Parts: sequence; structure tokens; C-alpha cells
Amino acid sequence: MHWTTGPARPPSGSPTDVAQPEGAAPGGLDRGTVASLLVVVTLTALCYPLITVGSAYAAPFQFATLRAGVAGAALGLLAVALRRPFPRSLRLWLLIALSGFSATSIGFLSMFMAAGLVSPGVATVVAGTQPIIAALVALVIFGEPFGKGHGVGMLVSLLGIAAIAAPDLAAGGVRASAGIGLVILATLGTALGNAVTKRLAGDVDAIAAAAAQLLFGALPLAALSYATEPWTVRLVAPAFLASLAVLALGGTAITYWLWIRILSRSPLNSANAFMFLVPLLGVAISAVFLEERIGPLTVLGMGLAIGGVVLASRGAGS
Repeated sequence: MHWTTGPARPPSGSPTDVAQPEGAAPGGLDRGTVASLLVVVTLTALCYPLITVGSAYAAPFQFATLRAGVAGAALGLLAVALRRPFPRSLRLWLLIALSGFSATSIGFLSMFMAAGLVSPGVATVVAGTQPIIAALVALVIFGEPFGKGHGVGMLVSLLGIAAIAAPDLAAGGVRASAGIGLVILATLGTALGNAVTKRLAGDVDAIAAAAAQLLFGALPLAALSYATEPWTVRLVAPAFLASLAVLALGGTAITYWLWIRILSRSPLNSANAFMFLVPLLGVAISAVFLEERIGPLTVLGMGLAIGGVVLASRGAGS
């Protein structure tokens, strides 16, 4: 995919005005965008399992701060090295700050606090409701089109996610409910952040904007960590550093960068539909590496979620 460092459209344009790639149907996605989305989905699915591993070594605010800070710094250095332009207008900086506070500060804070209360598989499944929340936010705030076919696909995927989560939710009790509440809060933050990112995506360089979003979002997390948590030598343990590196660089820096590129040329609802694949991969990763069990209801839910993604990604304009 080609990325232009200048504005892709005038700042006053509609957030839904997206240039259609050659060979793509209106409201559809070209092959390059689909490939990028699959990379984002895979890296995102690794997040909760990696958070679970790293949380044995670091306090929640510390881990969240390090994730956002390392990812933002890496992208910032890359942007400077490649001489990518940073935003110049106050409007864009305000949108970047809002997106960073919502998706990074609120999203990461809730996500890391939930890690000790709910299993990574269930957390990933609950976070899979993000496309629906983001679609509603985009509809209410920005008037993003919400086609009939898209709605049917999202409903099917939501039923699949419910089927995947049901057994664990029934057995988890109050502790799991608290963790799920935090995951839902993280999902709300991410959804709002994505809607704001869609608003600015065509007017900024992807690498520079992603760096700024993450660094803005890291500031409140760093303040909370400094005020409430002690820093220990366990932060230099090889297992923690490995989980941090993959989480910050792969699950954060690369996904933020790709996401802004994707939203600069694709409808938010169509791109978000692919995030329904995250719970499937998250459950599979947790089953293989963290020995979480997968029952028949989970398998059924996976099938429904995949079918919903197909319907939603093809039905955005219907």
C-alpha cells in the first residue's frame, strides 16, 4: 500500500470520504488492506496472553507505561530517521491527544488491571465486541454508514463471541465479572480512540501520528505508576523483557502504525469487522500456550464469528 506524507483529503472533509483502491468494490477492501488487517488481528490477539505472562513481573501501571512508552519512542525515532512530517495544526494535535488518552491511557490502564482477574482467553473474547461499539460510536458521532449486511454480519459474530465466552463467564464468579468490566472499559476506550483516529487518519503520516498517540497516552499512565507503584529489579528479568518487546513493538507499535494506514483509505466499519477474528486467535493462543480448554460451544462460536466477519466485511455498503 502506498502512503502519502501529505494530507489525503482536506481537513474539513467527511470522515467517511475514503478513496477506493483500484479493483475494490465500493465499501470493500483491497488485498493489501486485507493483508494488513490480518497482521493487525494476529498481533492484537497476542496482547492479553503476553500481558498475563508479563504481569508476574511488573505492576499494572508500570507494564502499561512501558508498553506505550517503548512503542511510542520506537516509532518516534523511526519517524525522525525517515524524516516523516509531524502534524502542524492544532486541530490534528488535539485529535491525536484525544485518541491517545482514550485508546492508550484508558484502554491500556483497564486492560492491564484486568489481567489478574480474568483469563486471557475470556479477556480477548470480551474485547472482541470492540467493532460493534466502534461502529455505533462512528454512527452517532461521525455518521459512518452502517449497512444492513454489515449489521447482520456483526450480529452473527457477536453471537459467536457470546458462545465462546459463556462457559468461562458462568464459572468465573465475582472476580471474573470485575475483570470483564475492566475489559469492557478498555474496549470502550479503544472504540472511541479508533473513531477519533478515523477522523484524522487521512491528514497525517502514519508513523509520526502513531508515535504521538502512544506517547501522549503514556503520560497519564506514567504519572499513576510513579505515584502508586514501586519499581523493582524484576523488570529486567529476561522473560519480562521478552514479553515487553513483543507486546510493545509487535502488538503496539506495528499495529498502531498499520491501523492508521488502514483507516486512511478504508471505511471504519469494514476494517473493524476483521477485529472479530481476534477472539478466535486469542482463544487458540491461550489454549496452546496457556493450556486453556476449548469445548464444543467454543468451536461453534468460532465458526459463527468467522462467518460474521465475512458478512460484515462484504456488506458495509448494502
